[in-house]
Amino acid sequence: MKIIETKTVFQGKYLKVKESHFISESGIKGVWEYIEKKPAIPFVTIFALTKDKEVLLENIYRVPFQQQVLELPSGMNDVEGESEAKAAKRELFEETGYQAKKMIPVFKYSISPGTSTQEGSFYFAPDAVYVGGNETDGVEEIEVIKVPLKKLVGYIEEQGEKIKISSRILAILPILKEKGLIKL
Repeated sequence: MKIIETKTVFQGKYLKVKESHFISESGIKGVWEYIEKKPAIPFVTIFALTKDKEVLLENIYRVPFQQQVLELPSGMNDVEGESEAKAAKRELFEETGYQAKKMIPVFKYSISPGTSTQEGSFYFAPDAVYVGGNETDGVEEIEVIKVPLKKLVGYIEEQGEKIKISSRILAILPILKEKGLIKL
């Protein structure tokens, strides 16, 4: 594929919408629209497991869907000089009130490679402990849900008929299992 031209078609406070005009290897011309988050801040997603082997999930209202979405704790690595692991610890606490002594890096990923340039990193937080006082930014209204690891897949299937589900919840399971971090 050859990119002929890329231009910004909308620029808001946090997002740029771009379009790239291209020619495919077979000679077909096209236009691809995508979003750039600005600034390009890395994203962290945390698969936190309590000492009782419960997965911490969040039920949060997401404006693009105009409904609740079930997700893993996550957020931006937006504090200057902060490592990704520290950002993961901070986001876990801010959103859930839980802390974990360890944040194990699992892998880096593209959030939605067909529509966005945003990238993130998965972290595994074993033995997360509730210490209270979660400190959301006041915009996010988060309900923390604990689901036994052994029942997670069934719970997600059941909830998927009621609310939107982030694919990241189940996407990380085989990798955590392969790395020996969890047993299903």
